[in-house]
Amino acid sequence: MHHHLDAYAYTNRLGQLPPIQKLSFVLVVLLMALMAHPPTQGAILLWMALWTIGYAGIPVRVYCHVFGMAAFFLGLSIPALVLEMVSVQDFATVQGNSLGGVVLAHWYVFVSHSGLIQAGEISLRSLASVACLLLILFTVPFSELLTVLRHCRVPTVLLDLLLLMYRFLFLFLDVATQLQLAQQARGGYRTRKRWMESVALLAGQLLVRSLQRYQQFSLGLAARGFNGDLQVYSTQSYTYSTRYALESVLGCVGLVILDRRFFP
Repeated sequence: MHHHLDAYAYTNRLGQLPPIQKLSFVLVVLLMALMAHPPTQGAILLWMALWTIGYAGIPVRVYCHVFGMAAFFLGLSIPALVLEMVSVQDFATVQGNSLGGVVLAHWYVFVSHSGLIQAGEISLRSLASVACLLLILFTVPFSELLTVLRHCRVPTVLLDLLLLMYRFLFLFLDVATQLQLAQQARGGYRTRKRWMESVALLAGQLLVRSLQRYQQFSLGLAARGFNGDLQVYSTQSYTYSTRYALESVLGCVGLVILDRRFFP
């Protein structure tokens, strides 16, 4: 999946736009998503999906898969916001805030009305922010992102760490995929017992193989004269789009008017 995401970043229909234009637009919308009211955040979510699917040409299935993964991890935190627990003796104090619950021993576990509202607001804000970040993920190659950060005077050591982490992510996934395919070819997941043994073996071998690949990568850098500064070279030419810039400005102004007019 990560390889496909990287391919979409280079082949999407917004690839001809300068990265700084896309990043500036997304950062402004992201700031609005963090500060706006829930209905405006919902509009931002739909607008960013339109840019990613409609303008960038990202397949709906791929977008929904990545977005769904983020929503899944967000959903894991919802119970901590919605569920509350008090002593049975204090039931009267939370009766007005309870939407229903059960008694467990000497405790009353219930669904909180205020927690449900808070969870909805946090979820909508988070999903709107994720939609903004997905537009960057699908349309801005990582190398171009590093170039923009370099022009913004971000410390070189931080950029090198980002590049190495990005590279090691692919190395890690390649090793994991190779080991898993080898185990499947040998029937390593036929039964529950074999499945657990294969997972344990995969975890152990993954560390060893990753360290070996890391050593090979280090030797490759040394053989190419690495002096402590990783340079990113790009020959891509970009064309500033007045049409997209105008639409971005009008859309942001419309969101501000919507948020201020109906939620003063």
